[in-house]
Amino acid sequence: MTDVDVMLISEVLGVPVRKLYMLSSDRVPRKKRSGSYSNYHQSVIYTGKAKKKRVLTVPNGFLKLVQRRILDRCLSKLPISEYATAYRKGVSVRDNAACHSGADFIIKLDISGFFDSINDDAVYMVMKQFRLSPRATSLITHLCVHRGVLPQGAPTSPYIANLVMKHFDDSIGAWCRERNITYTRYCDDMTFSGSRDDLLDSHVVGRVSRKLYSMGFELNREKTVFAGRSQRQTVTGLVVNEKPDLPREKRRELRQEVYYCLKYGVREHLSRLCSGDTPLHYINGLIGRIAYGLQQRPDDIKLRESFENLKELREKEAQNEEKGN
Repeated sequence: MTDVDVMLISEVLGVPVRKLYMLSSDRVPRKKRSGSYSNYHQSVIYTGKAKKKRVLTVPNGFLKLVQRRILDRCLSKLPISEYATAYRKGVSVRDNAACHSGADFIIKLDISGFFDSINDDAVYMVMKQFRLSPRATSLITHLCVHRGVLPQGAPTSPYIANLVMKHFDDSIGAWCRERNITYTRYCDDMTFSGSRDDLLDSHVVGRVSRKLYSMGFELNREKTVFAGRSQRQTVTGLVVNEKPDLPREKRRELRQEVYYCLKYGVREHLSRLCSGDTPLHYINGLIGRIAYGLQQRPDDIKLRESFENLKELREKEAQNEEKGN
């Protein structure tokens, strides 16, 4: 006999129980005619100038749809900490950085292997908040984990990570507030700002490290940063010495890329970069980066001109692709 709460999950998600159990399994089911398939696949992306390799574990289309329903219809009803600034509506990278603008001193800490460190036991404890039967709680947990951990690439993972960290965020946030320290966490990036004496005398790094360790996390010591007012202070990619702003070299880099595209043509520019990217895909990515820059600097005339020039160039490249050039 099927558990009543399992039936409830099936009704809420609009998916038959049998299919939910199929999606929650790490086993590889067999198709009758086309071999086998998996609920997840690996996707590799390269980020930054150094083209750092990042491996995402991405759910198939059907599982992704179910996970989005879990996020929208279930998880979003659970509150996250006010100190968590990533993956929440109405809060941006700029909002996170603004909390630390003009600070005397900043400490930045990074959690190593953040998503991979959140196991199914931690996710199960989050799902227990729905007060379902153990069987139903286990089912909804395994719909959101893969091989025992949060898959970096599933739509549910970021919000679940915030829920797992809620007690940590609230506890550290309250402790910091008592010591006149500002704290925010953007995914695996934690930022603490205030006076130099308050930050160093409180031994914040040691306290955070111990608390994270008790939860199964570790700090990435190589990414620990201490920055005073006389140094350039950056938070989630934005300079915050005075107000959140795009770094000067990033602005220069964007304008330079647009200049080369306009002067030599996109294909020649990509050839010089030894890139295998297509012109249209490259332009779309560059437009996205400039659009992000304009969000940080809406009055930047040069960035605005670059944005408009690229849109015209995109139209020409789209026409060329249609003609087969």
